[in-house]
Amino acid sequence: MENKTGKYFKYAIGEIVLVVIGILIALQINNWNEKRGQEKTVKSIYSIIKSDLTNDIEKFDKIINKMALLDTVFKKVIQKKMTLKDYQNCPDCVNLLMGYQDIAVEERGLKLLTDNGALFDAKKDSLFIDINSFYSYYNTEISVSLKEMSDNFQDNWFYWKNNKPWFSDFYNRVKNDDLISYMLNSWDYRNRVAAAYILHYEVYLNQLVNYKKDALKIIEDINIRTE
Repeated sequence: MENKTGKYFKYAIGEIVLVVIGILIALQINNWNEKRGQEKTVKSIYSIIKSDLTNDIEKFDKIINKMALLDTVFKKVIQKKMTLKDYQNCPDCVNLLMGYQDIAVEERGLKLLTDNGALFDAKKDSLFIDINSFYSYYNTEISVSLKEMSDNFQDNWFYWKNNKPWFSDFYNRVKNDDLISYMLNSWDYRNRVAAAYILHYEVYLNQLVNYKKDALKIIEDINIRTE
């Protein structure tokens, strides 16, 4: 009886050990699967951020190219190099103060990044920190520039609407001798063009160019992290 009891006891212990080992293996497999799922989610978030940045770069390139077309005209006006004939044959001169190139940064990936912050070591993950810093900086800078350009545009718009008889022709891009004389002779016009140039080219355009450069660096870092 003692031998049988000892055998049963050893058998029971063996069964318990096997059950414990099975549970540990199952937990380990579950942890592996959970980790793989988290890694897949992280890669998916990074992929969306790359897509956002790529789309932004394409949009920014179009704006940069459009702005480059008017750069020479801006400078000729500011430097008083435009003649009467130049103004009479310059449809772009009206466009200098007719608005600004608006932009909206895509933030699908950024939202997913912040919503799933628990998947990242927010205090130590350099890529996580760099992406958040990138968006925080440029969203602020570009938003301020857009606000300043909007305010400047509205100031010109309402001043001319309330004070200049040629405003309707200006709006409809109809040639008007008084309007041409204003552009040719008025320091007020040149000052307004100079102010717009500073906001559009010396501030906003530089932000777009730097955004593209820094976005390409983020994309490169994401590729290294996820390859």
